[in-house]
Amino acid sequence: MLTLHARAYLIGLATCIAAAFHGSASADNPDYNQGVIVAQQQMIPLPDGVRLAARVVRPLDQTKPLPVVAIITPYNADGVHEAGVTYVHAGYVFAAVDVRGRGDSEGVFSPLKDAGPDGAQAVEWLAKQPWCDGRVVLIGGSYVGMVQWQILAQHPKHLAAIIPTASVYPGYDVPNWKGVMTSEIIQWLALVSGHSVNFDLYSDGDYWGTQLAHMYKTGAPFSSLAPLTSSNQPVVEEWLQHHGYDTYWAAYNPDPKAYSSVDIPILAVTGYFDGDQPGEMRYYRELSQNASDAEKSRLYLLIGPWDHNGTHHPRKEVGGLTIPDNALLNIEQLRISWLDWVLKGGKRPEMLSDRVNYYSLGDGAGEWHHTSSLDGVSDHVLKFYLSSVDGPADDVFHSGRLITTQPADTDADTFRSDPSALNGMYAVDGSDANVLTDPRQAFKKPRLIYQSAPLTTSITIAGFMRLTSNISLDTPDADIAAEVDAVLPDGRTQVLGTDYVRARYRYGTSREALVTPGKIEPYVFDGFYLTGRQLPAGTRIRVLLAPLDTPDLEKNDNTGGPLGVNPTNHGRVTTISVHLDAAHPSYLELPLAKD
Repeated sequence: MLTLHARAYLIGLATCIAAAFHGSASADNPDYNQGVIVAQQQMIPLPDGVRLAARVVRPLDQTKPLPVVAIITPYNADGVHEAGVTYVHAGYVFAAVDVRGRGDSEGVFSPLKDAGPDGAQAVEWLAKQPWCDGRVVLIGGSYVGMVQWQILAQHPKHLAAIIPTASVYPGYDVPNWKGVMTSEIIQWLALVSGHSVNFDLYSDGDYWGTQLAHMYKTGAPFSSLAPLTSSNQPVVEEWLQHHGYDTYWAAYNPDPKAYSSVDIPILAVTGYFDGDQPGEMRYYRELSQNASDAEKSRLYLLIGPWDHNGTHHPRKEVGGLTIPDNALLNIEQLRISWLDWVLKGGKRPEMLSDRVNYYSLGDGAGEWHHTSSLDGVSDHVLKFYLSSVDGPADDVFHSGRLITTQPADTDADTFRSDPSALNGMYAVDGSDANVLTDPRQAFKKPRLIYQSAPLTTSITIAGFMRLTSNISLDTPDADIAAEVDAVLPDGRTQVLGTDYVRARYRYGTSREALVTPGKIEPYVFDGFYLTGRQLPAGTRIRVLLAPLDTPDLEKNDNTGGPLGVNPTNHGRVTTISVHLDAAHPSYLELPLAKD
């Protein structure tokens, strides 16, 4: 089964990086690039003697110091030139700084690591330049969003605001999610091998599809992809020793307590289909849990029906879903308006009228909501129990049921996970354009299927779905995927969310424990993304449980041995038993919007 987390990169990240090379939306004005002056290779000294390279874009006729909007990036300063011009026209100086070891910066690049101290030094250097009024703002997404959070924890004196967007969180959502390595990370490490940006290689879908198909079809270990990353091969080999979130990964990230004295405005941005929503939300939660009430009052969240790229440039269609026009915001202009408000005393953007601003997506329509906290999004749940008392739940036409009362089941439902099988839906043929509306997952085997009766009233899901399933295995490990769908009254399918659990991390990725065969334990699928979805009366809710099987993710050999280094076609076939009886219920919880 395919997961949204795996596909979010391939339907979003490539275009997100492409956008970095073409800047913000092109202006129609033929004189748009006039009136600016560009200074390249402005070298920022660091305490250890390494120098970071910056490109500074300023108004040609600048007469007074201005706030500086900065991006600190591994994708080379030239890639955001047009964005720089946009901010200069908005009344700011713009600076793009290459991280250590990338672009024209000196030193050695350490992927995902150590950007905080260097970035804090860069902020202070920028603030002291004669064209800066002492206030530096950081913007950018994905890796660049992560850099902002790392810098924030250093508390540079002149950091005035940050706008982290779709931020990766090392060891949590990149390079692995819930203990499973993502194949896209190999592509990304090839992109940032050496000092240049290897964008043509990165964006060659045929090349990468061939490589992933070979690994998938031959059962080659995930580690066989490492040489494709060139100079970053040692990085892959090191990361493969740390699938869980351990002390190794904790050293990559700020101590959450470092956010306890944050006192600047923050606008966090992510999307319902953004592969790095988990990372952005973890930063958001860590700051919320450690900041004072006064500090939290300056923390804003914007989340809409966007994929990774859509957090910068929303698209009309995502994964087969048509996105309503009122969700297609001009994100760049919204950033500028927010900065004008928090730095220059301008008008508060209406879209950010409260601290949490989220969208509820309907079928061809939708609306924005504004509340003071995430707790204000939902106040109750709709609970469905999984049941197959009427027969096996292994066929979409004779599926199990989702019911609202305790089921009468006594027997477990089962399916098999065979590491040598090739059941990936969207494996190698690029047929994932409709990943959010494709009904075929329900027709594949092996899997279990549970469906509700038609809803008697319309509902709005708002928040994080959660599936708890009591499961037993006959092997020490296995990967289990879950999908929750809405089957609309006219029969169309919409994917509400996907998640998976790697059995050895069933207690969370900070604790690794192999399975005792035959032992029944609750497996909690708590990685569904935050979403807002309006569903009409007559909709059926569907739950699928299946082996995790896609070349976009590292495959488990189910033996309980080391992960990612052994051929998977010699693994063990696992029987996965899903228990439904009163002592071991399995159930889905849908968070519903406040009335």
